Amino acid sequence: MKKRKIKRTVKFRTDWIKWLCFAICCVCLLQTGVILAKADSAPYNLEEIREEFATAIQNGQMEITFTASEHYTLEQIQQQLSQAALEQKRLYTGKSRYRRQTIGEMAAYTFWITEDSLLEVEPVKDTKEAYRKALTALRDCDYTTRFYSDPSCYAIFYLMLQQHPEYNYNTVVWKNKNGTYGYRRSRELTKAEQDAKMRAADRKAEEFVKNELTKGMSTTQKLQAIHDYLIRQCSYDQRLKDGNGYEDSYTAYGALVKKKAVCQGYTGAFNLIAHKAGIASIAVCGTAGGEDHSWNFVKLGRNGTYIDCTWDDTLQTGGGICYDYFNVSKSVIARNHTWEQKKYTQKHLDYCKYLM
Repeated sequence: MKKRKIKRTVKFRTDWIKWLCFAICCVCLLQTGVILAKADSAPYNLEEIREEFATAIQNGQMEITFTASEHYTLEQIQQQLSQAALEQKRLYTGKSRYRRQTIGEMAAYTFWITEDSLLEVEPVKDTKEAYRKALTALRDCDYTTRFYSDPSCYAIFYLMLQQHPEYNYNTVVWKNKNGTYGYRRSRELTKAEQDAKMRAADRKAEEFVKNELTKGMSTTQKLQAIHDYLIRQCSYDQRLKDGNGYEDSYTAYGALVKKKAVCQGYTGAFNLIAHKAGIASIAVCGTAGGEDHSWNFVKLGRNGTYIDCTWDDTLQTGGGICYDYFNVSKSVIARNHTWEQKKYTQKHLDYCKYLM
């Protein structure tokens, strides 16, 4: 009796183990089926992966899980993350963690994105948009936005600052290794000081346009009025040759309010008044007389015209107002002025519309 009882117990235990193994196998098969079902139903082409990333970033989701073809490389996946981030005005810095598990021909990914891995940026799509955004940033004194484009449009932002010294109060164009760039205020002036100087220059320019320019005047007559006003209003600041740091004489404020300026101040003031009068004008940076110099290129007719108020200012030497460099052609100004002409063209005059 005891032997039979022992055999039955052993048989019962053996059957129980078989059933347990069978149950475990079923569970494994069910789990595999769930995984495969997820893989079959989950987005796995690159476009869908980018959409998954974009939705997660938009919703502030820090953990993102998806499946994709096992043949996609990590670089391809991260490219989708970078593009999705830019769509949401973020720059992916590559600082996220990830996990990858292979399931047959599929790969399960989990990305953990930290706050410092996504920088807030203003994407710049192309060069045309770069001109617009650079000029509006200057006009609005935007010193906080990080701009980003591939390839970098930093050179355009730098050129716009050169062409428009009326907004340059020792303003700096910065560029970071991660591809971001933008404008910032120098340490020489506080925000309150810069704002006050720009408002004062604006008031002077607006007063001149209101009181001295009439609707019946031609564009040439308006340009001559601006030219003559600056020469009578402003005297050349002889003490500045190679000045370092901030000086009012480099600004439109110096020319219009303090009535002393160097060539950059003259050209900036000319731009400021011209734009308020509805005339496109840019500063040209080059050399003249063996020294660094700037003058104006103004929209007039088909090819534009050149005006150099600084060189026409002979009042300080006992002369009158000179017109040797007023409303002259490129061939005339080029006799003793040198500049990189492709950087100062009719196209650049057209972009002045963003300042008027």
